[in-house]
This record gives sequence, C-alpha cells and structure tokens, in this order.
Amino acid sequence: MELIQAALPAFLRGALNTLIYCGISFPLAVLLGIVLAAMSTSPFLFLRWPALGFIELMRNTPMITQLLLLYYGVGAVLAQMNLATWVNAWTAGVTALALNYGAYEAEVFRAGLQAVDVGQREAALSLGMSQQQGFVRIILPQAIQIVIPPLVNDFIYMLKDSAIVSVIAGVDLTSVMRVWVIRNSSNPFPLYALALILYLLMSLPIAWWGRRLEQRLKAKIS
Repeated sequence: MELIQAALPAFLRGALNTLIYCGISFPLAVLLGIVLAAMSTSPFLFLRWPALGFIELMRNTPMITQLLLLYYGVGAVLAQMNLATWVNAWTAGVTALALNYGAYEAEVFRAGLQAVDVGQREAALSLGMSQQQGFVRIILPQAIQIVIPPLVNDFIYMLKDSAIVSVIAGVDLTSVMRVWVIRNSSNPFPLYALALILYLLMSLPIAWWGRRLEQRLKAKIS
C-alpha cells in the first residue's frame, strides 16, 4: 500500500499525459481520415491513388517503425535546417499516432460513406447542390452517425497504443510504470495493477459515452 501511495502522483501525471497525447492525436486522425476517405472514393485517379497508397502504407507497416522514422529520420533532416526543436517526444508521438490512426479512420469513414444510400447523393444533386455541397451537408452527417461506434473503439485503442511513445522517451502512463518497476523490481505487481486500473478508469467512461451517443443517434433516426 505504501508503494502505491508513493507511486500514485507520478502515475496520475503519466495518465494525464496519455490523455493529452490522445486528445490531440485523435481529432487530427479523424480529420485526416475524412480527407483520405473522400479522396479514396473520388472518381479522380490523381486523388484516389495517393490516398490509397498512404492508407496501405500506414496500415501495413509497424507503428513503432513509423514513430522512429519520424523521430530520428525527419528529426535529422530538420536538424540540418536548424529546425530540430520541432521534433521532440511530443510532436513525434502526436504525429505518429495521428498519421497511423488517420489511415484506419479513413477506412472507417469510407465504409460509412458507402453505407449511405446512393439516392441521398442523387437527391442532393436534384436540389441544385454541387457534389461538394451534397457531400458536406447530406452525405457526411449521415456517415458520421454510422461510424460513431468504431471511432469510439479506435479512441480506446489509441489510449493503449499511445504507450509506444515511451520508446522515444515520451512520458506517459506506461513509461512511468516502467521506471517504477525498475526501481521496485522485487515487488512490481502493485505497480502493474495500478497502471491497469488507471487505463480502465480512462477507457470505461469513453466506452459508456460512446454507447449513450449511439443510442441517442439511433433514437433520432427511428
């Protein structure tokens, strides 16, 4: 019990940093996913092919490789331009999470867009809307209602995947736990349990909110 009391303040700071990483990265990933989904479903090849290439690249390579490439590779290039201060554990971690999850959110939104009835698009055009106006005003709002559950799931996944920033000295809940485990290697179990409880306390309210939001959207549709 004394060990948990001593470690708790540091663990709470780590949990807060985890939330900050995800709170910044996930909205960026959603915005990127919307753009990529629109591009990947475009009839224009010069939009569709780059989007599909990016999506497949990010989904089929390890996130840790992407993170290290951003931190060390891009960091080295920026250092030659006297811009090394732009690459640190925060910026590299947020960028890697946003780019990686942006590719997954693109597939989520693509499925949502394709689930919207084609008649909706045709109705928007018949009302005099352009394709862009129909997409923004008619198609996208309906697709968002469809993709809420997988978006909530992905945010919870990101909470756990954000632990990857510890490999570049990012300070999150997992990295704090590792430091305390090294200091108290003879009795690590309470530290593992504390980290597990904190991850649950962060994830469960988000899952509950996602279910409530999904129920409200279903009620509106019905």
